[in-house]
Amino acid sequence: MGSPDELPAGAAGELERLRALVGPSEVAYEALRADRDAAVEVARSALAEAGELRGQITEMSVQLSRARQDQDLLQRRAQMSVGRLVGDRVAHRWRTSVVPRAQRLRFWAR
Repeated sequence: MGSPDELPAGAAGELERLRALVGPSEVAYEALRADRDAAVEVARSALAEAGELRGQITEMSVQLSRARQDQDLLQRRAQMSVGRLVGDRVAHRWRTSVVPRAQRLRFWAR
């Protein structure tokens, strides 16, 4: 049988009505299922790749923030006098090294 364009007017309408009643053939149904499965797999891989890219963007954003903080600290220290620079470095060491260790000791001493 040809396409509906090659059939007489009444037969083309009847063919479309019968196709609507019967639905797709087994072969067409399997092809649709395979296409759907392939599309689902492509969508999953695209979502996974998008997630990886979001993670990389977040990581780069954190690194940029840290680099900006480091740059700000270096610029502030470049403008300081020697005495103030030594005091700032001692205070920084105190905050980042001594205080956390003292807090851990206090926690374990309880």
